[in-house]
Amino acid sequence: MPLDGSFIACLRNELKTAIDCHIDKIHIPAKNEFVFSLRGKNFNKKLFISISPANPRVNFTEAVFENPANPPMFCMLLRKHLASGRILSVEGIGAERLIIFKIQSTNEMGDRVTNSLILEFLGQKTNLILVDEQGKIIESAKRSDIESGARLIQPGATYTPPENSGKIDLLTGDLKIAAQNILFYADIRLSDAIIQSIAGISPLICRELTLRLTGDCDSATSKTTENKIFNALASLKKEIETGGTPTILYDENNQPKDYSFTEIRQYGNLFKYKIAPSYSALLEDFYGERDRIRRLEANKSDLVKKIKTLIARNERKLQLRKQELSKSANREHLRIYGELIKANIYRIPKGATKIVVENYYDPECREIEIPLNNALSPAGNAAKYFKEYKKACTAEQTLGELINECENELSYLESVLFSLQSANSTAELLEIRAELSELGYIPRNSGNKKAKITAEPYEFSKNGYRILVGRNNLQNDKLTTKIAGKNDLWFHTKNIHGAHVILFTEGKEPDEKTLLYAATLAAYFSKAQGSNQVPVDYTPVKFVKKPNGAKPGMVIYQTNKTIFANPGDFKL
Repeated sequence: MPLDGSFIACLRNELKTAIDCHIDKIHIPAKNEFVFSLRGKNFNKKLFISISPANPRVNFTEAVFENPANPPMFCMLLRKHLASGRILSVEGIGAERLIIFKIQSTNEMGDRVTNSLILEFLGQKTNLILVDEQGKIIESAKRSDIESGARLIQPGATYTPPENSGKIDLLTGDLKIAAQNILFYADIRLSDAIIQSIAGISPLICRELTLRLTGDCDSATSKTTENKIFNALASLKKEIETGGTPTILYDENNQPKDYSFTEIRQYGNLFKYKIAPSYSALLEDFYGERDRIRRLEANKSDLVKKIKTLIARNERKLQLRKQELSKSANREHLRIYGELIKANIYRIPKGATKIVVENYYDPECREIEIPLNNALSPAGNAAKYFKEYKKACTAEQTLGELINECENELSYLESVLFSLQSANSTAELLEIRAELSELGYIPRNSGNKKAKITAEPYEFSKNGYRILVGRNNLQNDKLTTKIAGKNDLWFHTKNIHGAHVILFTEGKEPDEKTLLYAATLAAYFSKAQGSNQVPVDYTPVKFVKKPNGAKPGMVIYQTNKTIFANPGDFKL
């Protein structure tokens, strides 16, 4: 994945289309990610910057981002210095891995100033740095350690470009000398010699140059000549200066595996080659999906942790209540103690701590020892046991209700956890967050004034029948109680958390294949996705009811039939 100086030089040419545009909005949707909304004449795009060491990039994007309600301090500072600013130029230094945006804006005094937003692609030290007109650092996304002795990236320090590697720059250096330097490494592979001599090209391009020069990526330096090397370097330089060719490589599963600014042939038929319409499209294709998944998982993590904590808390509570219920169930002896004390009250001396009497509740009338409180009278001891018995009876009824409440709570939380783990879009996540907020599990996000994003249910069809599948509890409720007709069919895995599936019958009788397909969808979109022969209940929607006060997605149903489905028969 060579985001090298040459690729960045080609990318800079594309980014120059943003010159004269104004910065409308600035957001930091996630750590190490920046989004600048740009507006100009016939130009309305978002510039996305990632300084994540794993996925560094900069490109125009049409992706939708969920922005935090409370922007980080660096975001506020960028807005202060760059908001409404005009991009004057997009520059670089030869084949160095950096991009410099010169931006003219108005300061607090009303004066026009030109600041530089410098993007450095330096591996683990990839950074975004804001520099003023005097070359002083205003702030950076990542600060350096003052005591490390390395290049100082701190507010107030003078900005200095990254240290030159000592190699010859492909775009600004003397290519004749470069060719001579390459031949100096006579005893190593040609690709390694190019890496040692030329700045701005990655190992991938060095191997490709070797292939073009000798027909073999692993050829030795002695297999070519100075003149051939010079011509190859000059040709590559010209290709970069004219914009290059955004090329992306895909494996047999159509997954992007590599990319470049020039044609890559060293892999032969191992990969498929595609020319992207732009470098931005190339980077979106290569990084977009994995970035979206990573961003989604990061946004999920807090909610998943919260729900798992609530589940663990409710499991402990349920266990304690069941233990208390078990104790209260074993209460009959308390009533017997009270009755026996009353029957033998004349035999109990004042201040006694126990009494041994015949237990006429025992068929064999065996003797039983009853503990007594010597501070109470015999009648008081009887009253105490009757009170404890009555309390245990009341506790049994109350604990039964609390246990049922706790089990319902657990069932709901587990359904939310399933929805969270199944969510594959920001819109789904926002709906689940809204559901939890509405029920008081998480605080309302009053600071976020952005319009609510809603996801649509999954939609399928089979033999002319339309089928909808809910993505979360709110959608399940809406599908079952508002969208579906009373004669449509409702499907759900039996005693397993999963989606509500609605088969719209339109007054017809679906055949067995259609019923099985709908059941397969219900099994696939459930916790039993990895199982075989999953039981799925189905019934007309008119027999599905939502009890008063029930949480989202919770329903009861009757007169159902059961069909067994294999989730593996369905592929999304």
